[in-house]
Amino acid sequence: MIKAGSPEDMDRMIARSDADKSHPIDDTSPIRDFPKFNCFLVQVGSIYGKAVAWSDSYGLIEWLDASSKYRIGWAHSTSIKRVPAEEWKGGKGL
Repeated sequence: MIKAGSPEDMDRMIARSDADKSHPIDDTSPIRDFPKFNCFLVQVGSIYGKAVAWSDSYGLIEWLDASSKYRIGWAHSTSIKRVPAEEWKGGKGL
């Protein structure tokens, strides 16, 4: 059964597909997804987001930028910091 999604859902699906294609070339390990409702809240520099997938050396992070536009990208595992919910300053729309 196909369910109708919002335009935002389609944008996120396309962004995820593009991110999978841009996986860092120096990491040949498989990409593994976190369960949809069990993503970690993280901080990468000044960005607060959710970790949605990982490989041996990188994490795939989704966040909302200052204009509330959805973003997704890879970050090296050494730059990703897990934060508790009470310290997380990310967008409510994730």
